[in-house]
Amino acid sequence: MGRNSSGKVTTSGAQRLELSYLFKAGYIQKGCIIQSSISWNSGSTINIYSELTKEKQFIRLAYQMKDSSGEIQNLDYKIWLDSIPSNLGKGEIYYFICPRSGRRSRIIYRCYGSLYFKARKAYQIRIFYQSQISSKKDYHNSRYFEAERKLEECYQMQRKSHYQGKETRLLKRINFLEAKKEILDQRRFLDFGKYCMKRGWLIL
Repeated sequence: MGRNSSGKVTTSGAQRLELSYLFKAGYIQKGCIIQSSISWNSGSTINIYSELTKEKQFIRLAYQMKDSSGEIQNLDYKIWLDSIPSNLGKGEIYYFICPRSGRRSRIIYRCYGSLYFKARKAYQIRIFYQSQISSKKDYHNSRYFEAERKLEECYQMQRKSHYQGKETRLLKRINFLEAKKEILDQRRFLDFGKYCMKRGWLIL
């Protein structure tokens, strides 16, 4: 799962949980306890329970998966959340606390036969960013994931949004990368449309 023709796993190809998506899709809501499930195109499904209250901040994952010997394992574990004030001065930015490395991360992955979701740097085998292995034909798509990677690094470094009444360099870079990511997302969608048109595929 998540491997390309070269056998390398990428951040876009691996099974992943992204905090920004979980919040937008309603899997996590501040002050709420929510129980739901998430499914992937591969047919894999996990049950997710989230609690984001003053007392507790975590998600709980439950699913089945075959281990390296082929035996089915029942997984059920918590991943705690941490937060820092937003650099915009409104609300908070939340992070997963990786259950294996203790690192803060906005995205956690499951690949290379791992039974658990964990941070990219918790894997001994490298998970590649798409831009590191993509061809020129995949230019905008690879740059999109490269901008996503740089944004994730900036979010972890952010502190104050302003200093002496002026935006910090880090905030300016975050704003630049967010705008760049949005433009690249539009361009890679257009690339996909052209690709489909060349092959006579109908896009609904």
